Amino acid sequence: MRLWRGLALLLLALLFIYPLARLLLLPLAVGSASVESFRPFLNSAAFALLTGCIVAPLGALAAQALETKAGGAVRALGLGLWLLFFTPGYVLTTGWLVIFTHPLLRDSLPGQLFLGPAGLVFLYVLKALPFAVFVARTTFAGASISLREAALVLRLPALRRLGLTMRLVLPAMAAAFAIAAIETMQEFGIPATLGVTTKIPILTYAIYQRLNTTPTDFAGAALLCWWLILSAGLLAALQIIIQRRFHAALVHGKARRAPPVHPGGAARVVLSLAAALLWGVGIAGPFLALLSVAMQGTALDAEALSAIPRSLGYGVLAATLALGAAAFVLKLQRGRSAWFTMAVQGALTANMAVPGLVLGAGYVVAFNNDVLPLYGTALLLVIAYAAGALPVAARLLGGAMAQLDTKLDEAARIFGLNLQTRLIDIEGALLIRPALYAWLLVVGAVMFELPVSELLYVPGQMPLGVAIVSADMMANYDQAARLALLAMGVLAGLAAILNLALHLAHAPSLRVRGRA
Repeated sequence: MRLWRGLALLLLALLFIYPLARLLLLPLAVGSASVESFRPFLNSAAFALLTGCIVAPLGALAAQALETKAGGAVRALGLGLWLLFFTPGYVLTTGWLVIFTHPLLRDSLPGQLFLGPAGLVFLYVLKALPFAVFVARTTFAGASISLREAALVLRLPALRRLGLTMRLVLPAMAAAFAIAAIETMQEFGIPATLGVTTKIPILTYAIYQRLNTTPTDFAGAALLCWWLILSAGLLAALQIIIQRRFHAALVHGKARRAPPVHPGGAARVVLSLAAALLWGVGIAGPFLALLSVAMQGTALDAEALSAIPRSLGYGVLAATLALGAAAFVLKLQRGRSAWFTMAVQGALTANMAVPGLVLGAGYVVAFNNDVLPLYGTALLLVIAYAAGALPVAARLLGGAMAQLDTKLDEAARIFGLNLQTRLIDIEGALLIRPALYAWLLVVGAVMFELPVSELLYVPGQMPLGVAIVSADMMANYDQAARLALLAMGVLAGLAAILNLALHLAHAPSLRVRGRA
């Protein structure tokens, strides 16, 4: 067992610690510091802070509505937030770029605003809003109804009650602010599309430019990565300080959860308008624009169309590797070795805090040498995909595997079942549903992944995200729209087929009884 644990830690070190250390130590060895890099950092910091200030209160209000209200508008709002969460930023940007290619809209005031800093803020807010809502929902989910009853007994006006509620959820708003700001700082798809169009220097795209130019500025890219990581650390520290300063115990032993109520009057109108605005601006607008432009122009050529099966294949391989490695590591954690569990959890948590762009940059530096000459191969790209997805896969599988009783394996050993039977017929059968959902999630994430793909893809074999962004930069919005919509259709079809197969496999068999 110690040998396997040592091999698991060695694998995590090779995938995470070694490439990140090689990258982040470059500025110390070379001593490169460029004044030109201050502008992208300041721009990204300003966008991140502004996005966090906008999203934190909006997310808290939306989270309160989702947890305390009921009705069709609330369900539509929740579904819209999930769709926004799963939609890549560059796909949303492509849809809005299509809308503002119309001459009347491009030359109008909204068009001029969108093709400037306001457009970046708008898209950043759309992508960060689901994160803020999901963080704040946990606070409202456990809040007791006694607070509301006390406010009604004291006959406080509605605005005063809302202000007190916002004051109590200030720690959750701080977490939403920090997460929204960090996600904005680490976002790559929106700057790679709209940021290039508006010619506004953004930190993540500046890192990519330093790694994609000749000669490659590894030290300059590493210095910018340091700023990205330190900014995330400062925002996380700010969140912790605010949570400790304004902490309020909303969940306790005597807490009574308030049942959701149907809103009436002005609240119903506000929720309906919020749901309509979210669906119209965040989903229907860009997707209808993509659909309309996809039905125009010339058909996709074979080279562009090949990006879909190529990325699907990458996603299948990476998801299989990530789920297999996650299951292997989680099985090793079930022993009594506390140090191994702490080391694994620390490595996975640190990797989740590092953006994909930084991890991809680390792989460029670490595997572009004579010792490990993997750079420029499809193998390294798949490994990077799997390494980036490993923490998510471990989190998704961890809860399901923790519910498996260890006595199941002990009983199987007593009855003399071999290892293959124990893994497939017992544990595999019990974990097939959560494992399938985790596998599909990783496949979808890898299919539309952009920063790692931009840095590590094999020349002449563009992944899907690179193909869509390249079409955007050439103003071939019809090709970008077709690729995005076809890929979403393929992914939805794959999910439907696998779910149907799982349902049929678990359906009770029909037995025909013979006549007596």
